[in-house]
Amino acid sequence: MAFPDQINGWITWMLANRATVLRYTRFLQVFIGVILLVLGWHMGHMQFHLIRNGTRTQGKIVGSKTVRPRTGNSGRTGYMPVVEFQAGDRTQLFTNWLGSSRSPSLNQMVSVLYDATDPSVAMIDRPVMNWIPWGPTAVVGGFLVLVGIMGLLRRPST
Repeated sequence: MAFPDQINGWITWMLANRATVLRYTRFLQVFIGVILLVLGWHMGHMQFHLIRNGTRTQGKIVGSKTVRPRTGNSGRTGYMPVVEFQAGDRTQLFTNWLGSSRSPSLNQMVSVLYDATDPSVAMIDRPVMNWIPWGPTAVVGGFLVLVGIMGLLRRPST
């Protein structure tokens, strides 16, 4: 049984070199945190812009866009609501980024957030779902970066 002996060897080495292991762990935390922050920004920068600066109005679901799984027959068909709303004197249409597994109710009134300078950038205003999945991803990334940097700046205990 060489495998348990290898694990015991690694554990012994890690315990003997605790400061080195912790330092490299902090670098890993910061690296993964930065990746999660970038991923969160990539997924949610448009939603965050609309949450901060968007104009609210009422819109109406006028249809849906069917999204099928890319590979084979596995997975469910998704339905993305198509929403119509008034932005000034113009009628705008957009397909919302968040769909569901069943077709949306037509002519249902929904709250809409849109960019007043570019009304084609819009989304249905859903207080919690506006932040999913990018918000928690960015928060975890920020936490990892903060804890990792604090650990790197802290003096090692002797």
